[in-house]
Amino acid sequence: MAEDNKTKQLMEGYVGVKFHAERLSEELPPGVFDLYDAFARNCGRLREHGMTPANGGNLSIRHGDGFVISSSGCNLGCIEQEELIFVERCDLESEHAWYRGPINPSSETFMHWLIFRGYPEANAIVHAHDEFATRPELLEGEVEQSEREEPYGTIELAHMAIATFKRAKRIIVLKNHGYVAIGPDFDKVCDLIIETHLRLLAKGTGK
Repeated sequence: MAEDNKTKQLMEGYVGVKFHAERLSEELPPGVFDLYDAFARNCGRLREHGMTPANGGNLSIRHGDGFVISSSGCNLGCIEQEELIFVERCDLESEHAWYRGPINPSSETFMHWLIFRGYPEANAIVHAHDEFATRPELLEGEVEQSEREEPYGTIELAHMAIATFKRAKRIIVLKNHGYVAIGPDFDKVCDLIIETHLRLLAKGTGK
């Protein structure tokens, strides 16, 4: 189920970030580019299972006093080093994020920020799309799904993720949106997502 998505694409309906993103500097903190191999390797694993459509999905990992996240509009299937962005801090009330790097951070920055703030054990977060995760009949007994769908990139979606994680330990499905999973590193988080995907695939195809 591998994808051939070497050409950058945007998903239908994508309009960019929905919060105020303020660039502090184009220069990234030390050590950010050292994380690129882990980002690229695990994005490649997701691509092999058809879970990196266009600019769907995002990844992040704690770094220093903030976190490194894939950029707005990033195609995970062909992520580039320049698409790693450092988020220094966020303010929920004003929906304002301060970042370092050449491009706006992911539209789901606030979801990642709320998860990092609420779950100290989460060192890495992966949000991946999977057509089988949009089929409620396959999710029962496999993975918790959010109570309702919320528009991408909104504070409401971020809060919905937190509410759903209260019923799950490491992985959830945002209704009609995709997986969000947490763990100590990208390798373990992607292991969990791929294992879940394969179980849903087996149920959905009878194989």
